[in-house]
Amino acid sequence: MMIRAVIVGIDHWEDLTQPFAKDLQEYNPWMDVIIVDNGSEPEYPPYQAQRISRVGYGSALNAASGEKMPWDWLLCCNNDCLCNGNVTDIIATLRDDTIYGNEWKFDYEGMKDGHLPAVVDSAYFLIPRRVWEKIGGFDPKMEAAFEEIDYCIRALEAGFRLDVAPLPIVHLNMHTRTETPDYWKRWEETRQYFHSKHPARKDHGHPAESDR
Repeated sequence: MMIRAVIVGIDHWEDLTQPFAKDLQEYNPWMDVIIVDNGSEPEYPPYQAQRISRVGYGSALNAASGEKMPWDWLLCCNNDCLCNGNVTDIIATLRDDTIYGNEWKFDYEGMKDGHLPAVVDSAYFLIPRRVWEKIGGFDPKMEAAFEEIDYCIRALEAGFRLDVAPLPIVHLNMHTRTETPDYWKRWEETRQYFHSKHPARKDHGHPAESDR
């Protein structure tokens, strides 16, 4: 089983990105850990780092996914996290028809159950190869937010499941991408695009409970 972990960071090399990557690799020595330097100033030092011009989080993940690489799971991570244990052994027990996140999200940007489906949050977001090959990567137009919500909805519509995985990764909730100067302008543009793509619809129910 091959796991490719992608950590996307903007700045915060010494206090967030490097410590998280170091611990993730030490606890999981066979994991392929890739860091995306999403336009940091100064840029990150060499550390399996892929530097790209500043783009949305989903586009950064697409760029580092290495679609032709033979990975079985893609672990997408914010840089404001800590790893305190073995992730690989837990992933080995999971279903390959399910996207896993760090927690359930029932309310996002004012949209509750009954409008759009419950989804999983993406401080860490675990995608099986089977799902990626079926529905593809993240929508590059989800430039400043909602990329995981869109991905979850697409997965549900393709017949896949969502669930939470108890990985030993702790989210510090620092939301570093909001520090970029034009973030909230891009967030509003993304919000409008999201609404046009996913108008209100009937609730899909709790996606992990439906087949238990």
